[in-house]
Amino acid sequence: MRKRFVKVVLFGALTFAATTSFISCKDYDDDIKRIDNEIGQINQSLTDLKTAIGNNGVKSVSYDAATGTLTIVDSNDKSVSCKIAQNLPNYTIEIKDGKVILKKDGTEVSSATLPTAEVGESFDPTKLTINAAGEILYNGVKTNVTIPKATSSIAAIKKDGVIIGYTVTDNGESSNFYIQDALPLTSLVFVPEAYLSGVEAMRATNLTYDKWTVKSQTVTEKGEIWNAPLSPASNSHITPDMVAYYHVNPVGVTMKQISKLVLSADDKEFVGTRATGFNIANIDLEKCSITNGILKVVFNGNSEAIQKIDASKITVMNLQATVEVNGGTKVVNSDYAAIYKSVLKEFVLANAKDAGVHKAHLYGADNARGLVGKAEDAINAEPLCEVAYNNKEGIDLSKYVETHYTEWTDTDPMKKIGTGDKTIANDKLADYGLKLVYSLSDYYVGDNKTLQSSFFANLKGSVLTAKVGDITEDPIAAVGRMPLVRVELQNAANGEVVNVGWIKVKITRGDVAGTDYPKACGDLKLKCTPETYNLLFDEMNVNIYQKLGLTKEDFHAIYELKSSTTNDSGQKIATLKTGEYGEVVELNDADPNVETVCLAWTVTSADQVNAVNNNNGKLIATATYVPKNDKSRADVTITFTATVKTPSASFDTGSKNSEYWYNNMNNIRMNTVVPGVTPNDCSFSVNVDNVFEGNKPSFKLNNEVSDDFKLDKISYQYIFSDKNNNVKVQGNDGATYTLTVAANGKELYANGTSLVAKIIGNNVEYQQTAAAKAILNISAHDVAPFTAILDMVLTNECSMRLPMTDGQFNAEFLRPVNVFANTGKYFVDATDEGYTVKMLDLVYLTDWRDYKFAKGTSASGVEYDGTGYYTYYGVESIVADIANITTNMNGNNIETKKLSEVTNKIVISQANSTVVGDYGTITYKNNGNNVQAFKVKIPVIVTYKWGTVKTAVYMDVKSTEGN
Repeated sequence: MRKRFVKVVLFGALTFAATTSFISCKDYDDDIKRIDNEIGQINQSLTDLKTAIGNNGVKSVSYDAATGTLTIVDSNDKSVSCKIAQNLPNYTIEIKDGKVILKKDGTEVSSATLPTAEVGESFDPTKLTINAAGEILYNGVKTNVTIPKATSSIAAIKKDGVIIGYTVTDNGESSNFYIQDALPLTSLVFVPEAYLSGVEAMRATNLTYDKWTVKSQTVTEKGEIWNAPLSPASNSHITPDMVAYYHVNPVGVTMKQISKLVLSADDKEFVGTRATGFNIANIDLEKCSITNGILKVVFNGNSEAIQKIDASKITVMNLQATVEVNGGTKVVNSDYAAIYKSVLKEFVLANAKDAGVHKAHLYGADNARGLVGKAEDAINAEPLCEVAYNNKEGIDLSKYVETHYTEWTDTDPMKKIGTGDKTIANDKLADYGLKLVYSLSDYYVGDNKTLQSSFFANLKGSVLTAKVGDITEDPIAAVGRMPLVRVELQNAANGEVVNVGWIKVKITRGDVAGTDYPKACGDLKLKCTPETYNLLFDEMNVNIYQKLGLTKEDFHAIYELKSSTTNDSGQKIATLKTGEYGEVVELNDADPNVETVCLAWTVTSADQVNAVNNNNGKLIATATYVPKNDKSRADVTITFTATVKTPSASFDTGSKNSEYWYNNMNNIRMNTVVPGVTPNDCSFSVNVDNVFEGNKPSFKLNNEVSDDFKLDKISYQYIFSDKNNNVKVQGNDGATYTLTVAANGKELYANGTSLVAKIIGNNVEYQQTAAAKAILNISAHDVAPFTAILDMVLTNECSMRLPMTDGQFNAEFLRPVNVFANTGKYFVDATDEGYTVKMLDLVYLTDWRDYKFAKGTSASGVEYDGTGYYTYYGVESIVADIANITTNMNGNNIETKKLSEVTNKIVISQANSTVVGDYGTITYKNNGNNVQAFKVKIPVIVTYKWGTVKTAVYMDVKSTEGN
């Protein structure tokens, strides 16, 4: 008889909630009869049966319809059974020729084509699922075959006439069993450790280390001391077996199906291959295993022949598995994967529970704290973990430990692979020839030298439980003790210690809860004086003493307020959490034997403002009562909360004089003093009050406020808003300037050092620095004048700010002078002494009101005499930028082609550019040949008190006279 092996696969999604039946595999009958006589126990449920089987392979399954007994025999000939329903009907789910077929008592009920083309070996039974409606799905797609609903059933699954598995449902609870050799291996997929030049890869490792040795294990208050290597020379080595991992498909495959594993290797070049010098020894199947669908292959070989990581070739390999199928064998090949050699070193034990980006090392394991190799490092620290004194299962310290290392190339010189530490999980240490060993590390505390480890803790492997001497039942006296455990990372072959660290554990009561009382104090109107809230006697008695089931005397005998300071009255001040506000003091009654101890929470005006600025007005303070001695008791907390209600104001209705405001009442305009108005000096200082009715702003409150914020206690000022910070503006010098505001809000700077404007009193005064001038003159007022944001600041008598909902507005700084080109002016070629044009015929100037620098009439019909504006605005010069005159001569682009680049025979010059009121002339001369008509573009720069303004004049040059 050919034996089949069945294993509990537990396809979690394959839940057959339907009326189905069992199809017996007669090959098992002899075995079942023999082993049924050896049944050791009847389990109470299907879950118990599943647990009893565990991960062992299943050899046989039997069902007694008369008694409802289901019996499973595992690969070790151990028999387990349970009771299920009796006389179940027979259902079969058969997969054949790409179809799923449902049969009852051997008769077909329904069938449908599988939703994919997967037939033959490509069929994967793990993709079969049953939904709550009893519908059979393949790879998540409905097959249109449905099993009738029932709460108990046994069903068989067939593929091409061969039973490949069973599903058992008892009162809605389902378990699945699959015959292993009916599910042959179909594929192997490599699981990469890394990528080498883009190729999936594994590594052959060499571990180097310097061993640690014991210096002293004398029991002292500082604990034991080890000799840690100071200057690593890597004198010790581990060359572990190489380990490769592969996904197996289907996942139910076991090692019993695999009769042989062979690895073959090549060195791959850019073109062609060659036989590698890397020889792989025979694989020992006893060392290989399959767990949760992952095949672990352990092998060794001549690792020195592996191509180096910086070579032009890479060493690759593939796995060939020989499996038994239907009385014969077949070979399944994996994909190719690279293998490289690396060196692992700098091993250190780390805290696996650390939530930081870079996990902290165990105490004593490195020299970051200067206590390398010393248990004292952990003794002086807070416990890493806790265990309740009555926790029979204890705490598994292996969950707090992981191994870190650095990886280096096998090159000369070696180069580090990756950044920072890498990690070896505990269940992979054996792959590297390493292991962890846990031992109690004794030390004593106090003058009476109370031992902490051997007296108060048991350690079995990595699991620690509490004890007191030899007492392990209810070791209450161990509460509060702090045993120490030494963790050694060892060479598994010879026991040499690679690294040492220590874990401090606190033994707690574990079952005494504390309590929290939220003391909600309501809303607080922002004010200049402190506010105090009291936790009253009834709250303390009802919500603390009574809730804990303690008398007042018991409570204060067990607990004390967490505090490190007292006030002038000797009252304890509670230690608050980071980011909390105010001060909580403990109020003791004059007769401590009778009356209640209360608390008082005081928040100052500074606390109130901080809460508004940083916590949306939420005030919080937590007073914590901590156990005095019984440190396992949970804390008792009283949490005070209040919300600061922030006042706000806005401009009173009609306060803004609408005729002085622009852009929907958001902008005001700043300009130099009007000519003829005192002071008649073209100064640029503007009193902002003037844009409000009555030449002074007025305000209104938007909500109820404390007396400290009544309007009769409010003063105002203007500042530059911090919204100006980091704003970038252009200057007409081609530079980009970044604005910043001084801390007091009174100065506006460009690029951090050049003052642009400042506020003195209620006046905004523009400055005459080079940066300020460049920014001011970038554009005219009708284009995009330089604009800064002003902020109205309201403060009360204690300098607390009253926020405004509409306190920010824009100040536009109008360019004082504009320059424009006149039209119709021209040069004539080949005239006597050249052709001369007055500069004031080429351009004309206006001020910020559009008044020309000449006699004229304004747009509103006002007559004015602007001939004196040249002097008033301090016009120093009107200069033609001769060097940058451009032309369209010879078909060139007049915007870019310089006249001097086209010909040196045409000369344009200027005279008397600084004569105020005249500003000289510009003359055209041709010292060469006759020319036809062309055009020139002449840049013109006007320099005046507040900077420079630029324009360009386009002029015709008429052809040579008479030609």
